[in-house]
Amino acid sequence: MIDHEFEDLMGVVIETGYAPLDKKLNSHICYKGGGGQTTTSESGVPKEFRPYVVSGLKSAEEALEGGELAYVADLTPEQRESMEMQKALARDTLPGIAAKSEEARGVLGEAARGEGIFGTSGYQTVSEQMKPQLTQLAQMTRGAGQSEAAMGGGLGSARQQAMIEGNVLDKSLAATSAELEAQRAGRTGAAKGVISTGADVGAQYGAGAAALERVGTTLQEQAQREGDTRYQELSRFFGFLGSPAVGQETKSTTTGGGK
Repeated sequence: MIDHEFEDLMGVVIETGYAPLDKKLNSHICYKGGGGQTTTSESGVPKEFRPYVVSGLKSAEEALEGGELAYVADLTPEQRESMEMQKALARDTLPGIAAKSEEARGVLGEAARGEGIFGTSGYQTVSEQMKPQLTQLAQMTRGAGQSEAAMGGGLGSARQQAMIEGNVLDKSLAATSAELEAQRAGRTGAAKGVISTGADVGAQYGAGAAALERVGTTLQEQAQREGDTRYQELSRFFGFLGSPAVGQETKSTTTGGGK
């Protein structure tokens, strides 16, 4: 007797009434509803560790709600003071230093170009400045020359007078030249000193502010580490749960049809 509940794929379905024999004889038959197998695998933390996971998640939620997982350390008093110092340096100190340094560079520029007191008009400028001193020097020189001429019996001679005036001129030229060189050296030296000092002052102010800022940064980093303690604890805890020491629990389920 043929059971029409089956699908005859290969020819004939045989039924003898003896189930084991029928199964062997009809091994080529595929029953309706038959299909492939499906295997599902699940893995996770072993059961004995799951209470700790729940506790850890609760702690993480509390830390999240309390803002501990997004903690940012505030600026330290040292950092704020350093910023104020740098602000004062930028607003007050450095502009003044820059202005003086610019003026000093102008002097060095004149020296390089041969302008002002460093040029051909420098001698005339200095002689005008020294007019009272040069007048006094001429009077002293003439008086000394006349006294000498009187002692030698040549007072009033044209030759002696020419010698006296020549001596006056030489001393005036020498005094003016010496003053000119002194002023030139003084101005260039002062200009170089201003530039050097300005750089030193700026560097010193900046170094003080930078040193204070480094202290503040170190304190801020330490505060950040302390504020991140809860986060680090949770991170290490959940990292531990995924470590080989804890292992994984795997569960497999297989489903499927048959003949």
